[in-house]
Amino acid sequence: MDFSNIVRAQNQVRVQKGMASHLTNNHVIIADILSRLPVKTLSRFNCVCKLWYWMINSDPGFQALHHSRSWRNPRFLFRLSDFDFNPLEQLGYRYAYNFVSTDTEGKNICLMQIKVHEPVKLILPGCFGLLVFSTDTRIHVCNPSTRRILALPDYKSKIAGFGVGYLSSIRRHKIVRLIPRRPSSLHLECSVFTLAPGEEGFSWRVLNDQCPYLVDQFSLPAFANETIYWKIDRQQALNRHNDFIVSFNIRYEKFMTITHPADWIPTSNLDWRSPIRNSTQLVELRGTLCMIQTLASSHVAVWKLADHKNSMWVKICMFETSRIHPNFVGEVQCIKDGEIIFNSASNYLLYYDVRKKTFRKKMLPHSAENLTSYCESLTSLTR
Repeated sequence: MDFSNIVRAQNQVRVQKGMASHLTNNHVIIADILSRLPVKTLSRFNCVCKLWYWMINSDPGFQALHHSRSWRNPRFLFRLSDFDFNPLEQLGYRYAYNFVSTDTEGKNICLMQIKVHEPVKLILPGCFGLLVFSTDTRIHVCNPSTRRILALPDYKSKIAGFGVGYLSSIRRHKIVRLIPRRPSSLHLECSVFTLAPGEEGFSWRVLNDQCPYLVDQFSLPAFANETIYWKIDRQQALNRHNDFIVSFNIRYEKFMTITHPADWIPTSNLDWRSPIRNSTQLVELRGTLCMIQTLASSHVAVWKLADHKNSMWVKICMFETSRIHPNFVGEVQCIKDGEIIFNSASNYLLYYDVRKKTFRKKMLPHSAENLTSYCESLTSLTR
């Protein structure tokens, strides 16, 4: 291709991208209608015309509008207990996991399958439309709306912790990986992967700043206010003053520690064999970090982190669960229309209305234990 053809191709791409912004700015009604549709429907509209194609796939303004709408209507992804194992798979994807996607009422059911090389260890809650999960040595990024999966570069050492966040200023996801430098080390090496589809560079970036604590590998991290939060490993937390949470700001890429609330009841005195019924959970609710403590056959307390730097917590609500069977009270997944939604160790979702102080249950055709929440997104995972 000669120089004139290169210039012509570059101009064509520039014009096409401008067409998408032009459509969003001058066809507000069309953009408003399309932004209310699910991703599956929008993928079919790619073929309507070039303007719609570039708006749906390339216009950040439209994608942000679509996310703001889908964020109000989260979806649940249930991992079924069975999985397929094929040791003779030619491409090496020996493990196939089956998922069921529904809305928050257990309706609009869709099936989904994920194939990986190693067993899946942990799936994080959705972050701006993307799910991140890990095996022993590799982290994967998945968009359940488009059913695209991206395997990030692997590492020889086992992963000691990971998290994901979204930096709105650059409109990019950042995945954080924690790995031990030495088997006996109490500090963790931190690497960051910036998800930038279509751009050059596909590697982890090792930071000089290390994670000061081992993190709890059996509890989920939470992301809020440009910060990822992990619970500190229980054994280390007992010997390290009142430090309870280690945080990582994805903008400044710095670690901090946070203490627990003053009237928090340590779960170390409870039965460690009941991680669901007696648990302390970190979760993002309405854009802020919350800590949920669930005591079996007793109550659920919800704290909100009011001041990150000074570790100031505010208890926003507390409600009894003595009349609810312990199997129905799992971990908090999200809050919608004033209701806090719990998963459970049964086939039920549990809903608590904060204003009316009432419970209701919803029966599902499958277990509600292995559950994560996400919102639909048009984010591309194409390299």
